[in-house]
Amino acid sequence: MVGVRYGGDVEITELKQKMTAFALGVSLMAGVGCSSMQSRTVLHQDGPYPGVRGLGQNYPKADWGAARYPAMLIDLPFSAVFDTLALPLDSLD
Repeated sequence: MVGVRYGGDVEITELKQKMTAFALGVSLMAGVGCSSMQSRTVLHQDGPYPGVRGLGQNYPKADWGAARYPAMLIDLPFSAVFDTLALPLDSLD
């Protein structure tokens, strides 16, 4: 394996770097939440694209404060993809 050296003779392999990046990505997604899942399970919203439509409602300013808009921007593409994949199921209701 090819290692990368950082200051202090610490060697971090590519696998560890990839695992760390993956863990950070999963943590970020878990911390932000998913507007689509919340719209379907907690708020019981119907119709197409409930996660995208209810994005502002799912991130109330009182709970999120200054992190509201960055969280919404991070969540928007994931909610749009999930809502698109769930569109056939939403049309059955």
